[in-house]
Order: sequence, then C-alpha cells, then structure tokens
Amino acid sequence: MSAKARRGSTALFLRKATGLVRAWSVFDAFIYAFFSINLVTLGLYSFSQMYYFEGGMLPALIISGVLIMFEIVVYAALISVMPRAGGDYVWQSRILGGGIGFVLAVTGWWFILWLWVPLYADMLRQLFFTPLLGILGATDAALWFSGTPMGHFVSALIMCAIVVFYIAIGMKTYSRIQKYCFYVAIAGIVVVFAFLLFGNQASFQAGLQEQAPALFGASDDVYAATEAAGQEAGAL
Repeated sequence: MSAKARRGSTALFLRKATGLVRAWSVFDAFIYAFFSINLVTLGLYSFSQMYYFEGGMLPALIISGVLIMFEIVVYAALISVMPRAGGDYVWQSRILGGGIGFVLAVTGWWFILWLWVPLYADMLRQLFFTPLLGILGATDAALWFSGTPMGHFVSALIMCAIVVFYIAIGMKTYSRIQKYCFYVAIAGIVVVFAFLLFGNQASFQAGLQEQAPALFGASDDVYAATEAAGQEAGAL
C-alpha cells in the first residue's frame, strides 16, 4: 500500500492475523477513548472523594485536569509512534522489554480491573439506579441502592454482567451500541449546559427543596443541611 493510500485510510489499524479482529473507524476509536479516558471517570469523580480535599470540588477539578492532560499527551504520543493493536502491552513491551511489559500488563488485568468494578458500580447506582427508582416512586429501593453496602455489591454484580454481555456480542456490535450511547450522552450534556446557562441558584435551590423530599424522603431543609455539611467539612 502506498504512503498516500495509508494516509487516506479511515480505518484504525488492527492486527488481522487471527481473522477474528475487525477494523474500527477512527470515529469509533474516538468514542471509545472519550468514554474511557475523560475528566469525569478518571479525574473529577475519583479525586472528589479524596479525604484530603475535604469535599472541595474546585481543587479536585483543577488537579484532575492537570493530571489528565499528562495522560492524554503520553497516550497520544505512544499511539502516533506505535499505532499497533495490543494497547499498553505493546508499548510497555517495546519500551521496557517483554518481561517487564508482561508483568505490567497482566497486573492491570488481574488487579487494577478489580478496582474499576466497584468504582463503575458506584457510578451505576448513584447516577442511574437511584435517580431512576426515585422518579418511579420506589424510594426505599433507591435509598437501598445508594446507601447500603449490599446495594453497592449488587450494583457491582450487575456491572460485571453488563461487561460480560458486551464482550460476548463482539467489538463490531459494541461499536454500534456505543455510537448511539455517545449521541444520547452529547444530547444530555447539551441539556445540562442549557440548565447551567439559563438557570440560577434560586431556581436550583427551589427545585432541590421540592424534589429531594418527594423522591428520596429528604428533610425539608435539605439545601441548608447540605450547605452546613460543606461548611463543616471546610469546602465552603
């Protein structure tokens, strides 16, 4: 293949030696990276729960943004220099050697992914199950998912089942599903930005005071209680 043809290709390079791997478009790879490495999942969400920030979201946002920028630069450089299928193992084995590369890659599968399960399970229960069940009127179930260890454990099992399902259907089918999820997510972000742009603190406070007691049985002074808790933690 000529250099011109290679530059004009829109498919992401993947090894086809086994005949089981199919090419993704560049856009498919972008969506996957967008979901996998972003300020929320790897930065803001994790650092916002660190005790030494005392509940402060602003320092968590700043530090997360700085660290994520370094990660983006490193991965972009590695992808540009070694555009090969295999991800971290390929880069680590080429740079550090096969033995060290194997150890670093396999520990990621054996240990690090165990940490991702409860992290994403917590997102699943707090951002999906709890608000959805609250809207449907199942207050007790919503509070069970959001506030109990067993709710977290069940969410982790559901998360594992979802992962198994996506692995079973194959990357080609998954790429279609993630594309639709991406469009829905972008639409949701636009709606959130619209609320931030046209809303104000008073309307947010009124909505919280009205909906939190109705959906989750919170106290009528939930806004003041939340503000007091933040001040006590040193975040406000």
